Amino acid sequence: MSLTQQQKDLIFGSLLGDGNLQTGSVGRTWRYRALHKSEHQTYLFHKYEILKPLCGENTLPTESIVFDERTNKEVKRWFFNTLTNPSLKFFADMFYTYDQNTQKWVKDVPVKVQTFLTPQALAYFYIDDGALKWLNKSNAMQICTESFSQGGTIRIQKALKTLYNIDTTLTKKTLQDGRIGYRIAIPEASSGAFREVIKPFLVDCMRYKVSDGNKGHL
Repeated sequence: MSLTQQQKDLIFGSLLGDGNLQTGSVGRTWRYRALHKSEHQTYLFHKYEILKPLCGENTLPTESIVFDERTNKEVKRWFFNTLTNPSLKFFADMFYTYDQNTQKWVKDVPVKVQTFLTPQALAYFYIDDGALKWLNKSNAMQICTESFSQGGTIRIQKALKTLYNIDTTLTKKTLQDGRIGYRIAIPEASSGAFREVIKPFLVDCMRYKVSDGNKGHL
């Protein structure tokens, strides 16, 4: 089946964020998986309604409970999986490479990110992994990109500048395994332009993540 533009933007934007693709056939076929904490259940159902045509008739979002070793607490989450679909291999080929050393598929920012980072895709990306930097103190925002390579993060920076004239900086972050990652910072001077690009595509329940221009949130 061919995908609608909204489906393409959701998949691409959320693969830059919390979404992932899974394969059980050595990369021949792929399915999409969305997973969010219970506080974002409404947002997950929003994604499900858009991607419902890719899911099986009996596929519904499901709640699960996992134990978080970092906090020693149980965490409630919601998730859904699509069926495997030929259209998803297009995205898998952009985002994933197979690491022979770890025997795992590794996700990184596509070389052609600039081609597919539409305003709607950017909105899904930010909703997934973005946050206010200092609520009530600044209009600055940030996007948690530290799981990507430094080169991949720089590709996002360049795309934001080229497509939308949005200047950003990188902040170093030490990951749990000791590696260094880089988080994209959207400074005060760029926050207004960034907000205007993504505002028409924000999901109502996630608008609170975006600065209102008065050091609060939408």
